[in-house]
Amino acid sequence: MAVKSSRGAKQVIQSITALFADRLSRPSLPTVFNFRPALDVLTLPTGFRSLDKALGIGGLPRGKITELIGVEAGASGGVLLLAAGIAAKVQRKQQIVTIIDLSQQFDPWQAERCGLIAPHLLLTRPATVFEALTTLESVANRDGLVLVAMGVVADLLGNMEPRLLRHLLGRLRAIIRHSGSVFLFITSPIEDNPFSPDNYPAGFPLAEIADIRLWIQTEAWTQQDSITTAYKAGVAVIKNQLAIAGVGADVRVNLT
Repeated sequence: MAVKSSRGAKQVIQSITALFADRLSRPSLPTVFNFRPALDVLTLPTGFRSLDKALGIGGLPRGKITELIGVEAGASGGVLLLAAGIAAKVQRKQQIVTIIDLSQQFDPWQAERCGLIAPHLLLTRPATVFEALTTLESVANRDGLVLVAMGVVADLLGNMEPRLLRHLLGRLRAIIRHSGSVFLFITSPIEDNPFSPDNYPAGFPLAEIADIRLWIQTEAWTQQDSITTAYKAGVAVIKNQLAIAGVGADVRVNLT
């Protein structure tokens, strides 16, 4: 009996090791987590149950910044597909969706394949960040979803004077603080590292002012006849000021 028990214990240990092997092989998450649940925060569900559960508050928070981080890969990049998938599900709930495309990479055709209805979508491509800020200010009172596609932030804002960056940051905070909208900033890190300080100019610490940061750790595409029919992402909550960080979710976006 002792031998049988020993073998059983060994099998259990092997099973646990195999279960966590994939997670342990991924880039490590921050070790300091915030365990204070924000019970009174207003949210807008993403429509993806696993992601809403991982966020710990049932969706994206209103009047706050959520950053969605993924490797930039042009107009068909995974991070933009996931953002379009979220926007499509929000739009189906009769919520207004606004997209401010500073990256010049957001593809309306791909967005429609994710389920977005173009006639009900406000898409702007401002020439400057201050023009984008004016648009952001004009739509912030609509209580919908505002996507801001920034691409690589260090490239977008790297040449801006510190004085202008401070002004930009001050206006951005004021707009969001007085708004009931959900703000989803879509960014791409340098060298696939969302924790690098080189991702943002010194005067624009988006990683610090964002209440929630989501990082696309893994992604895969399903194709048929050389056409992408589905996109799957493994998303990790790497920062959460409103619930628990370190939680992951698998999200699938179907393209029609």
